[in-house]
Amino acid sequence: MKTRQEKLAHYATAKRITTGVIHQVVDGSLERFYVGKLRGNIVGSATKYRFKTKEDAYQCAYDFRESCREELAQHNDKKIGRVA
Repeated sequence: MKTRQEKLAHYATAKRITTGVIHQVVDGSLERFYVGKLRGNIVGSATKYRFKTKEDAYQCAYDFRESCREELAQHNDKKIGRVA
């Protein structure tokens, strides 16, 4: 089992952000949503991970990666360089 710091480092050092598509049933109909991904895993908060636009999903993954970097830096007292 990975520790929290190992998980933070895993996502904080991800070089590439991707997006994916998921389909979920909402009010009886199948709807398409975009999700942000880091290292092939869907990322976001527990309540907000699916979006109507690809750009919103990308921004969510970017924000998630930056939050991991900030938290990891607090634990390690050093800063990880930003990747566009």
